[in-house]
Amino acid sequence: MRHDARLVKKLFLLILIAGLASLFFVFGFQEFMTLEFVKASQERFQEIYSRQPVRVIALFVAFYIPVIALNLPGATILGLAAGALFGALTGTVIISFASTIGATLACLVSRYLFRDWVQKNFENRLERINEGIRNEGAFYLFSMRLIPVLPFFVINMVMGLTPMRLWTFYRVSQLGMLPGTFIYVNAGSQIARIDSLSGIVSPGLIGSLVLLGLFPLVTKKLVAAFRRGRSESPTSLDTPVSHNSSPEFISALTRMQKDCTDCGACKSQCGFLKEYGTPAQMLSTYDFRHPDHQLKAFECSLCNLCKAVCPEKLDPGHLFFLARKEAVSAGRVDLSKYKGLLAYEKKGNSPLFSWYGLPKGCDTVFFPGCTLPGTRPRTTWQMFTHLQKTIPSLGVVLDCCNKISHDLGRQDHFESLFTPMHDFLKKHHIQKVLVACPNCYKMFNAYGDKITVETVWEAMDRHDLPETAHGQGQLLVHDPCPLRQEDEIQDAVRSLVSRMGMAVEKIRSQKKRTLCCGEGGSVGCVRPDLARTWGATRQQQAGGRTLMTYCAGCAGFLGRLTPTIHLADLLFDTQNVLSGRFKVARAPFTYLHRIRLKNRFKKQLAPAVQQVRQKQPMDPQYRRKTGFKTHDNAAQYLLIKGAVDYVMDQQGELFRVEGPSHEAMEAVLNQT
Repeated sequence: MRHDARLVKKLFLLILIAGLASLFFVFGFQEFMTLEFVKASQERFQEIYSRQPVRVIALFVAFYIPVIALNLPGATILGLAAGALFGALTGTVIISFASTIGATLACLVSRYLFRDWVQKNFENRLERINEGIRNEGAFYLFSMRLIPVLPFFVINMVMGLTPMRLWTFYRVSQLGMLPGTFIYVNAGSQIARIDSLSGIVSPGLIGSLVLLGLFPLVTKKLVAAFRRGRSESPTSLDTPVSHNSSPEFISALTRMQKDCTDCGACKSQCGFLKEYGTPAQMLSTYDFRHPDHQLKAFECSLCNLCKAVCPEKLDPGHLFFLARKEAVSAGRVDLSKYKGLLAYEKKGNSPLFSWYGLPKGCDTVFFPGCTLPGTRPRTTWQMFTHLQKTIPSLGVVLDCCNKISHDLGRQDHFESLFTPMHDFLKKHHIQKVLVACPNCYKMFNAYGDKITVETVWEAMDRHDLPETAHGQGQLLVHDPCPLRQEDEIQDAVRSLVSRMGMAVEKIRSQKKRTLCCGEGGSVGCVRPDLARTWGATRQQQAGGRTLMTYCAGCAGFLGRLTPTIHLADLLFDTQNVLSGRFKVARAPFTYLHRIRLKNRFKKQLAPAVQQVRQKQPMDPQYRRKTGFKTHDNAAQYLLIKGAVDYVMDQQGELFRVEGPSHEAMEAVLNQT
């Protein structure tokens, strides 16, 4: 009913507009829109204006605004007439306000009648306009007003189809049209003074016409120069800084300063760049060789969407990653802001949660990552056993890839943990790692040396599906940003869904142009508002439809905002997932699930070679806090303390437990 009422109102408005336009022609107003009529009536109108100036101005404005709003013929003649009747200054003020009000009404009518329908049905064709609004905002409109590439009535209508605020449209339009308005009105005032044909070549008239001819060209040159000026960084590489930057960082910085054209493509959907500007604009404001300025890089999600859309093939994300490394190296990063994530990573590397099990003849291992075994232990086990059907000697590695530390710029710390894991696999002739986590894929792909990395989705797509993998319906696929350049993985995921009997709907920002879920770069620890913009954008694009992703982190972040399922759950528990009955575990039970899954692997895999991560020295701070000196006792793995519940891991690190869950943990302790 509400939709029908809105449609009736729109039809009524269309009829009203058509009626007003018809009256204009029925009464023959178009016949008066000529230069000859203006000149012939000049003295008469000026006489009336001298007696009743307010009424004449009011009638002129009342007639001029509908002409602009309805795009009726005669706007140019009326602009010249204003100069002839009111003079250059008064005429400019009248035309400026009247034309802007008329343009705003046209924008409002276009928005009310057509925006929802046009944005829905012509989304791709409007992308360039929308991108311009997102990238340049008010300046984009200001440029179009100054440089009349498109007729003004087209700008009014098209802007009504964009998300620009009406007040912004009014202010920018009035300012942008003001120079042109003055030139037209001034030309009209010169024409009004022509007494004979010889007056046509008067210096004042010629000057006005020259200005009219040169104005678009000069304005275009000035705008281009202004944009180039914004893209040129005044920061000199000779500026003293407090830290010696690495050659790799200086090289990346120099190329960005030199080659970024300030086109704005990278700003289209990135909250970070929307706030600080294009890389060229950022580098003109901040000296990224100074550790204090490098801290801005920790607000970037490192999702590399900017690289995917950059026409110059630049990689701003890599520059910001290198800036993070520089800041960490200079000791200017307060890692306490990331203590929760770093503690989570540290647990994954601990003897309590890590385990390497290699059966006899093993050359391939399953690497599920940290989140999947905790939130979905049953699915993780089913995935492993399904892969075993085609890879009987499949091993397993329960460990953390340490991407959190890597992306925070802690390169030395990352290598100190990743290298021993890599060396163990090489020592035991492991040739391939099957990963279920996009972040793990990225780390092994970058640092795995000669060890091949492949996702479980590619491996599964080459063979039969699980028996439970049959469903109906449609899904939207959210591709994790670490895999945006991996076409084969993206195709394998869509193939699995299709083979299940389900369809994949198209969604904006997919594959190479996919969005970050909000987890990337640990931005949520320092700028949660920026992290939330990613999820909000994806939520809006989904429109309440179900998202399917193949990253446990993405599923967790997006699942808080919109219905989101994980591909692994869909494959191994299809009916419960599609009916909404599938439950995902949450902390602190995720830690218990990881321990139980580890024990299950140890009992049923019968490995020829096995190990856990070597014990790391206990931090003196935790030693003082806990009173423990060694890790020899298994009871030190988990410790339940007092009315306020804390659990202590093997390395003496505390994490809080809510509610009565300590009883469940105690039961697990008794079993282990």
